[in-house]
Amino acid sequence: MIRTHNLSSNGGLSMSDVSQVESQQVEARALRRSAWLYLFMALLGGGFAYLSESEAILLDGVYSFISLLMTFVAQRVSRLVQTPYTDQFHFGFAHFEPILNVIRILLILAVAMFAAISAVMALLNGGRPLNADAAVFYGVLAATGCLIMAWVQGRASKRAGSPILAVDARNWLVDGVLSSGVAVTFLVAFFMKDSAYAHWVPFIDPLLVITMIMLLLPVPLKTFGDNLKEVLLTAPEPELQLKIRGLVEQAYDPGEDGRIFVRMLPVGRFMYLQVHVLLSPDSPNTAITEYDGVRQRIHEAVKGVHPRLSLDVIFTADERWLWIDSMSN
Repeated sequence: MIRTHNLSSNGGLSMSDVSQVESQQVEARALRRSAWLYLFMALLGGGFAYLSESEAILLDGVYSFISLLMTFVAQRVSRLVQTPYTDQFHFGFAHFEPILNVIRILLILAVAMFAAISAVMALLNGGRPLNADAAVFYGVLAATGCLIMAWVQGRASKRAGSPILAVDARNWLVDGVLSSGVAVTFLVAFFMKDSAYAHWVPFIDPLLVITMIMLLLPVPLKTFGDNLKEVLLTAPEPELQLKIRGLVEQAYDPGEDGRIFVRMLPVGRFMYLQVHVLLSPDSPNTAITEYDGVRQRIHEAVKGVHPRLSLDVIFTADERWLWIDSMSN
């Protein structure tokens, strides 16, 4: 069995290496920026929650605090995923990214569950008092900051090709939409407090908490599902699988007696691609340089499918080497 893989022995930095260094710098700056603003938003939410006696604002502040903690972890993970391997993690740290995102969303869901229970209890007990003036000011300030940050982080995620920043940008967008809802709802409460509908004002905050949770859940749940698939090491969507297999088969035809088996695994910002070429047992011996040439052709064919592709091409004339449990036979 002959195995060739996509490694570089070049002592200097290639153009792709320079691009990767630049993306790492962009990602690091974006995560630091996000951490500082999450800290500000958490403190702002806590302070205005106390002034306005609003659990909706408190929920928003806690959401920012969780995001702050996870951003600190994300900074560490961002550095780790650039490490190709260690003695303990032979395949690197790419799987840390989906794990981090799954943990982040589980924490958010836990907070949302407790906030929902508290809101239902408040509704059953006649609502909560509310200082609508302070709540409106908070909503406008928080919504403006979050939506601007969502735009900034979204641009940074595209520039760096970073799944961590993409999730962070979605979090800021969700937080901005929720804060906008807080501002609009409490503006309505502000005008209601001196009207014939003033008796409904105590119910506005718990109803808003429930509404925020219902609006909050779809985006994190989708992100949770996508990242859980990567944690469980599932293959990419069928359309991408067919596309990659087609490119590999176009790049190399092993002949009538040969077969090609392709396995692929997206993890975080990387795509692992393994190509087994099953040759006929009576195939003529071929120099290793020719096998490397085949590997290069396959790499050129598929490299445009994913920006960070790790490719292994394995040649064998023994079918038992195609299966994971072959060593036990």
